[in-house]
Amino acid sequence: MASRRKIILFYRLLLLILSTIGISLELLEDGWGMLLYYTVQSNILVWGFLYATLWTWNQKRTQNFYRLKAGVTMAILITFVVYHILLSPSVSSEDFYTLKNLLVHYVVPLAFVADTLIWDQGGQYRLVDPWLWTLFPIYYLAFALVNGLVLKWPIPGAKHSPFAYFFLDVTEYGWTYVFQYAVFIFLAYLLVGYLLFVLKNKMRKKADKIV
Repeated sequence: MASRRKIILFYRLLLLILSTIGISLELLEDGWGMLLYYTVQSNILVWGFLYATLWTWNQKRTQNFYRLKAGVTMAILITFVVYHILLSPSVSSEDFYTLKNLLVHYVVPLAFVADTLIWDQGGQYRLVDPWLWTLFPIYYLAFALVNGLVLKWPIPGAKHSPFAYFFLDVTEYGWTYVFQYAVFIFLAYLLVGYLLFVLKNKMRKKADKIV
């Protein structure tokens, strides 16, 4: 049991370091405008959760802790999924194969998802949780539209700046286009959330039987 805790501790410390490197490279190389991207915001969310987890390492975890962590997991998972499916095909190989890009879009998201699936044996979620997990992407959608339509803060490297992503560009493509993309991503997000709900609850019940 002690050796398992040491492995988890090392894993999360390493992940925190990698997360720090990825976020730092994004901001140092391209400026504070990178904070307007969902990618950077979700990576910061993961960084904050990892830091808080390690800071309170010896505290007993509640079900609310695991439910919150699942929400963070979903938030960073969509970073990987949307980038890999919708965005990466149009990214040049020079921009794709960089340390910062691979860290924030692949390494940190997939490692954090693996952490939740492998180590969180105590997690048991409620039926309403997948809906609650959608709050972060819903917040970002509102934030991105306000920036694109009202604030108009420039976004480094965004072809559709002040919109961070092409599927949010209301000015060029219209509300129907953006709404369709938003609904599609929302439903896919919710579906994956319920898959996580089913998977983790089954794992919890199996672990209880073994005990």
